[in-house]
Amino acid sequence: MNESKVRSHPKHLSRDHIEYRVNNMLSYIFPNQGDDACPPNLEKIVEVLSTKYGVTFSFSQELCMSAVGELILGSFASNPPTIRVSSTLPMWSPLFNHTLAHEIGHLVLHRELVGKGKYISIEKSLADTKSQLMYRGAAERSDLGWVEWQANEFAISLILPKFYLQSLVNKSQKKLRIYRNFGTIYLDDQNINSLNCRRIVKNISEISGASIPFIWSRLRHLGILQDHRSNNVWKDEGTCVYEPILEVIHTLT
Repeated sequence: MNESKVRSHPKHLSRDHIEYRVNNMLSYIFPNQGDDACPPNLEKIVEVLSTKYGVTFSFSQELCMSAVGELILGSFASNPPTIRVSSTLPMWSPLFNHTLAHEIGHLVLHRELVGKGKYISIEKSLADTKSQLMYRGAAERSDLGWVEWQANEFAISLILPKFYLQSLVNKSQKKLRIYRNFGTIYLDDQNINSLNCRRIVKNISEISGASIPFIWSRLRHLGILQDHRSNNVWKDEGTCVYEPILEVIHTLT
């Protein structure tokens, strides 16, 4: 089968599949963590990927500008596996963490797909600016657009694991004295429920450092957010309508 036919019939890689890959990696790096409601230790992840998998990490250099004049915040090269995060980002700040998690997503999901003569034929590295790191409910209709969508979904699944996010919802509801439907977030056409939803999401963002659009998407995907609005513009988000087309058959563990 020639390359054009192979490339024209790839399978989907859904949010569920991406989350499975995140959990697979976390269970290997933190074998005793189980379902602990805590954020992942990104420093430990970097340590394990570096020592056991030979991945090179660099956080001390300013990266160059992209072809369209945007500052590159992170990059991934597959051969040899190298992750860089710009020194302009304070280490372990929210944007640093998201950029690092995004690049780890490229490593886990795309290292066999990126390179000369491969699915994404970039000879040097994937370079990510704020444009690539922004939330998108749907991928751009290009090979590279799918790859960036997947890396962002990987990043938010890594930064907000299910049990950690659930604990943040519970803590926020207690703090804000919102006890109706405790443990879930109920949204309908009533202004009070809309206000409470925004308050909870804002509080989660303040605690976790994750961006508000990513939090909304994550809550919806996990079913923690129950959206019963009559004009629910999000109802198809996360279904097969928006699932990307790449299948990754290689696993990290």
